[in-house]
Amino acid sequence: MIDPAEAARIEAALDEAQTKTRAPLVCVLARASVSRDAEFLLGACILALTTPLPLLLFTAMSAQRIYVAQLLVAILAAVLGAVPWVRRALVPARAVRAACHRAALAQFVLRGLDRSENGVLVYVSLAERYVRIVPADEAAAAVPHEHWQAFVDEALGPLAAGAIETALTGLAARCAARLAGPFPPTGPGEPPSRQRFHTV
Repeated sequence: MIDPAEAARIEAALDEAQTKTRAPLVCVLARASVSRDAEFLLGACILALTTPLPLLLFTAMSAQRIYVAQLLVAILAAVLGAVPWVRRALVPARAVRAACHRAALAQFVLRGLDRSENGVLVYVSLAERYVRIVPADEAAAAVPHEHWQAFVDEALGPLAAGAIETALTGLAARCAARLAGPFPPTGPGEPPSRQRFHTV
């Protein structure tokens, strides 16, 4: 996904951003949020199981040929189901977005930001090219949704170009700059001992 040097630079950028605000910032980079392996395997099995019926009803094929046809359908469906662009075409965009949204909310809770009133999670899923900023209650009240969406829109270009580090460090800097007003740092800011960047 990314090499250790990139991860260290992203972590350092998050630490630097954290010095500008007391609102906790955490970034999670996921390889993918949607795993449909079971659904595609089940679909291939159902397709293979239904293949013999029309062949028995409408052809005079032998049992051996029907069995071979059934095997070929199962193999072809399984292979096609493993191709990323075929999966993207078969899974509705709304279902993908819903799954990514659920994954972002799960990470928000897993990283303990639900216990923070002003924490912010930056969630990026590479396979789906999905970016979401999940603010805690006070951060959501202090910063309009349109601002978070603008930050997301700015990150999508570098992300699509494969510049993951640029996208994440830019998001960290923009979020911290926007949170600095309503949640200024108290003293030197939150210590950098807490890990702010996670890959899943």
